[in-house]
Amino acid sequence: MNSLARLLALSLLATPASAAHAAHGGRQELRYVQKSEERPAPDKRELSRFQEALGTALARQMGRPVRFISLPRKRMLAALEGGEGDILCGYVPAWVKGDVYWSRPFIPTSEVLVSSSRVPAPRTLEELKGKRIGTVLGFRYPEVEQRLGADFLRDDAPSSDLTLLKWQAGRYDYFLAARNMIDSQAAKGALPAGYHLLVINEYQSMCAVAKQGNAGIDEVNTAIDAIEKNGELARLLRLR
Repeated sequence: MNSLARLLALSLLATPASAAHAAHGGRQELRYVQKSEERPAPDKRELSRFQEALGTALARQMGRPVRFISLPRKRMLAALEGGEGDILCGYVPAWVKGDVYWSRPFIPTSEVLVSSSRVPAPRTLEELKGKRIGTVLGFRYPEVEQRLGADFLRDDAPSSDLTLLKWQAGRYDYFLAARNMIDSQAAKGALPAGYHLLVINEYQSMCAVAKQGNAGIDEVNTAIDAIEKNGELARLLRLR
């Protein structure tokens, strides 16, 4: 086989992944884990535009190609611990337990209690003792757990969208959610008029980083600093 033929054969064997690897100076890819959100319609999943944009931005700052790995909520931390993924963003240690490193906090997050117009707006969380509250399966609510204790009556659904759907159907009068999710649904006209919001907690979430992954915690924090400093993070947050 002459030189030209050999080059042609090698080019046919090259995969998109190997091409991307070469384009980034041979650096290993960033395996970005994100939650696959169950939708009310059968066989449909939706991935977060914010998560995909954030993963792309962080990988770009690291000079790495990015590969997205979509998993159910309960399998995400296991992927990092088992060496199948490198990073998972938008969480805090109190929500998910695992043997991982945590980045510095940087994603503003607000947890709210949404109540139906059928009931008076609660003034405090303690008024919800003994009342059923819509929640997401496998998700922890440390603030609510601490303040309500044994009187925190969860009514789990597989996802936040299905929690909302059950609330709309009148299965319960209250549910817990992230404020950005509520704002997004309200903008779509998906929330009935007269609902009430009670802010439970405000904080900044982080990225979980695999201890034996392709990217180190210092590299992740440096990338976060860069997208915050250049204004890209502020633009990304508007996608939520």
